[in-house]
Amino acid sequence: MILIIHPELVLAQPLLENIAPCARLWEIEDVAAFAAGPGAEVRAFACIGGKKTEAALFPLFPKLEAVIAAGVGVDGVDLVAAKAAGISVCNSPGINTDDVADLALGLLIAGERNIIELDGLVRRGEWADALTHAPRYRLRGRTLGILGMGAIGQAIAVRAEAFGLKIIWAGPNPKPELAWPRIDTVLELAQKSDILALACPLTDATRKVISAEVLDALGTEGVLINVARGGVVDEAALLTALREKKILGASLDVFEHEPTDPRLWADLTNVVLTPHVAGRTRESVQEAVRAAIGNLIRVYQGQPLENRVV
Repeated sequence: MILIIHPELVLAQPLLENIAPCARLWEIEDVAAFAAGPGAEVRAFACIGGKKTEAALFPLFPKLEAVIAAGVGVDGVDLVAAKAAGISVCNSPGINTDDVADLALGLLIAGERNIIELDGLVRRGEWADALTHAPRYRLRGRTLGILGMGAIGQAIAVRAEAFGLKIIWAGPNPKPELAWPRIDTVLELAQKSDILALACPLTDATRKVISAEVLDALGTEGVLINVARGGVVDEAALLTALREKKILGASLDVFEHEPTDPRLWADLTNVVLTPHVAGRTRESVQEAVRAAIGNLIRVYQGQPLENRVV
């Protein structure tokens, strides 16, 4: 049996049923009773890696072999607990690099050119008021700092260069093959950037690394772009920086708590918000499901799993 953890995967259930019978976690009233009954045959979880999969579920299912995550991130899965329980964790890497980079550039342009607020003014018939807004900067010649220069960071950099942006970056590992200058610290990266884009994983080292100090370093003309994880940013500090105009603006696809409370952002006109959809395109969803199904088949055929994180 396969236990589907998150409702987002329900459309894939007919395909999963071709592998093994499925159950939906959110429809189970008493999980312990289910695990002691029909759930005793659960051998795999199917989940969204960036959403919470409770580690408390692991010991309830004695035949559980693998947590198969559709998507790149696995920060919603307790990897330490999974490893201790002898449970494999797999993801679907590389499925949405271009998609995330595309939306990052969309957010960057929307924020830099104030598109969302201007759209609202036109729709409300406030054309003249729109023209009184202070003009924003042109992109060419501005400096884009990228925190995290993996596949997504590099894809953002390539796109941004086409707009004439200068690229600098920071990350834990030197990459001498890259032409873009590497900056030693996040604080220095913010100080030298007009726009700071986040494309790093959420780890103990990056949790809330975008602090009040970093935002102050970014400055009153600086813009923050986040397509990484909400936990990389101290959200309370960001809200303060936006309200007090300590930075020019922010464009966010991810949040500390999701779904985010809309009241936090209701009075802010210097922020662009999307609901964690940077990596979600028709193609990436299909590829994530395809990769997850491939690994679920391997579980039931006793074959080695691909893209193991644990």
